[in-house]
Formats: sequence, structure tokens, C-alpha cells
Amino acid sequence: MAAAPVQPPVIHETFTPLPCPMHPGTTIEIEGCYEQDILKTDRQINAAAKAIFFKLRADARAGFVQSEKAWLVYRRAGCAAEASKYAGGTLSGVVDAACTANRNKTHVRDLSDLLKTLSTP
Repeated sequence: MAAAPVQPPVIHETFTPLPCPMHPGTTIEIEGCYEQDILKTDRQINAAAKAIFFKLRADARAGFVQSEKAWLVYRRAGCAAEASKYAGGTLSGVVDAACTANRNKTHVRDLSDLLKTLSTP
């Protein structure tokens, strides 16, 4: 039986996003705004990762997919550790979501830089 071909990596969040009101004031509302940021940057990461994937030579694609999966494990574990200081409290979700949104923004920049490098003749 042949192995399935390698596909571009895609982030799928497990949370059900909360709404983000115009003027968030509660921890739930603030968390919802961070979740909306996460989903927006996930889409940017997915688009950049797809573009990078198709610019890579076929023999480099599996390694790229593996590195993206490892980054996602790092993001989730690192942000969970950061939020653990507030375990059991309402601030835990806010800290986790803020951390995730910030790491996503950094990763978008990193992927953009990689895409530029791969696009340069």
C-alpha cells in the first residue's frame, strides 16, 4: 500500500471561537478578541505555508511539513505553560489566547521571510 502524498500543513483550532465586541471589557470578551486574532493569523499562516510548500523541491516538502507540525506543538505547549500560572481562573484562557496570538504573529513574519527567500532568484 502506497503512502499518501505529502500535503501542505494546515492549522485547525479545537476551540469554538467567542465573539469579539467592539469594546471588550470582560475576560471572556477579551479572550474572544484574541481568538479572532488567532483565527485570522491561522489563515495567514496556512496561506504562507501553502505557498512555501509549492515553492519547495519535492524532496524538501516532508521536512517542511514536519517542522510546521513541530512548531504547532511548541506553540500549544509553550502557551499552555504560560497560562498555567492562572490555572483554574478566568485569566488562564486570556493568557493562553494572547500568547497564541502573539506567537502566530511572529510565525507569520518568519514564514513571510522564508517565502521571500524562496522567491528570490
